[in-house]
Amino acid sequence: MRGLKPNATPQPPSPVRVKGMTLNLTVSSRLTLLTGLTALLAACGSGTTTTPKPMPAPTEVAGLIPGQITPFTAGDASSVHEGDGTAAGSLVDASGNLLTALVSDQGMFNLSLPKVATMTAQPDASLLFNFPDVFGLCDTSSSTPTPAPKVYPINFLTTDTNKRIVSEIDPSKANLNYRTWWFSATTVTVHFKGTGCIGLGNIDTTFALKRGWNLIIQETNPGVSTTYTASTQPTTAVPWQYASTAMSAAAIKYPNLLTPWKNLPQYKNR
Repeated sequence: MRGLKPNATPQPPSPVRVKGMTLNLTVSSRLTLLTGLTALLAACGSGTTTTPKPMPAPTEVAGLIPGQITPFTAGDASSVHEGDGTAAGSLVDASGNLLTALVSDQGMFNLSLPKVATMTAQPDASLLFNFPDVFGLCDTSSSTPTPAPKVYPINFLTTDTNKRIVSEIDPSKANLNYRTWWFSATTVTVHFKGTGCIGLGNIDTTFALKRGWNLIIQETNPGVSTTYTASTQPTTAVPWQYASTAMSAAAIKYPNLLTPWKNLPQYKNR
């Protein structure tokens, strides 16, 4: 047998060649390197991926108008609806039907309001107002933010007998004071200042709107001043009176008191 020569000198291990470089490693270093590469390749080949979590959908405030017409006698009305009751000038629900609620023999009703997805799609989206337009024609006016958010106020309802009703809070007060339901496409704080606004007088108001439906208390000294205060939507029936009684002489002097935007030429048919 051939053996090693008595005085043979051990040869160093062959260098490991990696693309672009040459590494002179001992046997122990080679084993360490191979172990690390094996673990790295196993991790890369595992197919594990991280799926990003979807963004949560924006919250919205649902809208419901609960009411009881007072005074009321069975047969005075069988239903109430939003707006003028025509497809061109009134909101519709997700099925495309006009917003209507049946009235009981006691004059009670619950009118559900459309969700944000319906309000921001056609045809309802075409009825939304730029915020400052809601106050109608004024001698001077300014508002924030800009661009103006999209809103829709409901100041009154109409019975199937074509009579307007409003949700007056305190009929004994000299100023008109009633509940209004405002839709806002976004959550936003708004400010409006106007002088000589037809029917509403001088206005200097700031209030917060949530995405969806909001209750705004409006108090008007016709032709003098108007204030707006955000409040909480009622969950039980609140009184609704015939506008002809609640508004009386003010409605005669200011026929667009409940629809001040009609004093602007672009909304005269709204």
